[in-house]
Amino acid sequence: MRGVETRIQEIRHKIFTEVARMAYHTEWPVKDRMEALPYKIIPGEKGNFRNDVFLERAIVGERLRLAMGLPYRSAAEHSPISDGIEAADKDETYYTPPLINVIKFACNACPEKRVHVTDGCQGCLAHPCMEVCPKDAILLDRTTGKSVIDQEKCIKCGRCASVCSYNAIIVQERPCAKACGMDAISSDENGKANIDYDKCVSCGQCLVNCPFGAIADKSQIFQTIRAIQSGEKVYAAVAPAFVGQFGPKVTPGKLRAAMKALGFADVFEVAIGADLCAKQEAEDFLKEVPDELPFMATS
Repeated sequence: MRGVETRIQEIRHKIFTEVARMAYHTEWPVKDRMEALPYKIIPGEKGNFRNDVFLERAIVGERLRLAMGLPYRSAAEHSPISDGIEAADKDETYYTPPLINVIKFACNACPEKRVHVTDGCQGCLAHPCMEVCPKDAILLDRTTGKSVIDQEKCIKCGRCASVCSYNAIIVQERPCAKACGMDAISSDENGKANIDYDKCVSCGQCLVNCPFGAIADKSQIFQTIRAIQSGEKVYAAVAPAFVGQFGPKVTPGKLRAAMKALGFADVFEVAIGADLCAKQEAEDFLKEVPDELPFMATS
């Protein structure tokens, strides 16, 4: 869903805006503000995005916690949204891993993979879907003439979908798992998405591809602003990809000026770290190879 402004992005923007405002307004009691924000972001008595306004506010509450760098809580835990805020309300606080979190009660428990016959099935005479199925999992509804898949027999190979002349059979996969290049997402005992953090590389692809906004990352916006306010020299390291983020009118010079206007001491491109590493590795190579090491490898 990259490049498409959805309701999920709208909520995300609102939360980050409010977190930044809390950081700038040092006179506001952070604990009280945290408790009140779900009602500001989701006002009224009717849900704007889901049917249940209470569920919406609960999800916003967990998103607020993650945006403050606080750990995610399950629906079974009874505690205020601001629980543990004292630790986060310090400019030197670093978030506690994991970076990427599944808000379980926001997850739709999507099927990992299923093959589904849509209303586009025309009940054709050939029924090639039946002919190619290796498990005889496709039956014919004698009343409508349309295909029906026995999900107990189906092995999700997708052969039926590939031969349907009407593209009436679709293969659905859980969007977050499909986007994960590390095969780190499976289902828990309730069918909710579950991340294997031994495999996860925190790339965020699951986050941007979840249509229910059930995956969120931890942020340090609050702590960064407070660090700048404390008088510490805070430097911004931006990835070279920023060139494609803001359009052709935003030049590197403009971005640097904007970041410095926010209070950063200066702005560097993250590749400078690679340059520093290459320099150090070159020195190590000249010093150690081949006298101390037969060879040196680098990633």
